[in-house]
Amino acid sequence: MTDQHRSAYQLAMRSYNAMETTKRRHFDYLTLIETRKKKFNLDATPAQTQMLQALLRDHDEEVRTFKACCDDLKAADAAAHAALFAYLAEINKAMAPIHNGH
Repeated sequence: MTDQHRSAYQLAMRSYNAMETTKRRHFDYLTLIETRKKKFNLDATPAQTQMLQALLRDHDEEVRTFKACCDDLKAADAAAHAALFAYLAEINKAMAPIHNGH
């Protein structure tokens, strides 16, 4: 990884991190609800369903923001855009053993 373009893609990277946070939050809450259903046969309460929907809405907003940041970055600096996605690929490759349970 090179730091040459890091300052140019910093905003998009922050947006990516926010998107990852909201994704994880939504997934964790969904897992909690599903586990309660499987283990205890408890359906989600209306409040829990509402929270799950709010968390998904938060994530959807972050996805749109990330896409907009990436579109802006690509228009302003195609090399920085490419560097960002090369870095994200490195991150995903490095994290694959953790995410795949290995």
